[in-house]
Amino acid sequence: MRALRDTQADLLAAVLGRDPAQAARWPRHRLAVYRNNARENFAAALEAAFPLLHGLMGHDEFRAMAWTFQKNCLPRSGNLFYCGAGLTDFLAARLAKTLDEPLTDVARFEWLIQEALVAADELAHFDFGKLAALPQAQHGSLRFRCHPATRLYLSTLPIFTVWRDYQHRGTVTRTPMNVAAGTEALLIQRARDGVELHRLQPAEFCFLDTLMRGECLEAAIDNASAGDTSLDPGTLLSRWVSAGVITGLAD
Repeated sequence: MRALRDTQADLLAAVLGRDPAQAARWPRHRLAVYRNNARENFAAALEAAFPLLHGLMGHDEFRAMAWTFQKNCLPRSGNLFYCGAGLTDFLAARLAKTLDEPLTDVARFEWLIQEALVAADELAHFDFGKLAALPQAQHGSLRFRCHPATRLYLSTLPIFTVWRDYQHRGTVTRTPMNVAAGTEALLIQRARDGVELHRLQPAEFCFLDTLMRGECLEAAIDNASAGDTSLDPGTLLSRWVSAGVITGLAD
């Protein structure tokens, strides 16, 4: 079995162009078939997971990037769905301090969507009776469960507008990703037919971010109130319970 694993590793290095010495061991025309299939399948999987990044980079540049990424980053899974798991870090290293650096944030946003799409489901519904049975003095120390198929995104890019345009047109053109007028805070939530994006006020983002990190309700209220003294915690809690984001009390 050790010899088989070595042979498989050598073939992979040859197919991906990681070791020219290994490539010389195999017939060139046969190796080219495997290499072409590996490159095309990998790039197509990345394109499906990162449609905004693909549109903003352009087809040829995206394909060249995909090949370089595949060649230099070891796969974490045999499932192509997870091939983009390390793309954000890869782009962060390559694009730092360049005009294309905002593309790293686009990749981060799109991978959060992928994570939400494959996250576990949550069948339980919020038990208001359990909450009502607790003394009000204990409410501040409560911690909540949030749906695993939700993610928060914070950026200075106008990503909501870009995503909305992509949903309407099915494509996005290459344009400079200029910094938005202010910070954009979004909640990514899995829906029946994909994902939904909710634009959040800064106080809402702080509130949900604190709860999702496992901190108590009192901390969430304090963090959110720091940016908005008119915050109504009860309204916020009811809104996100109704939306299926907050699903129960933590054990």
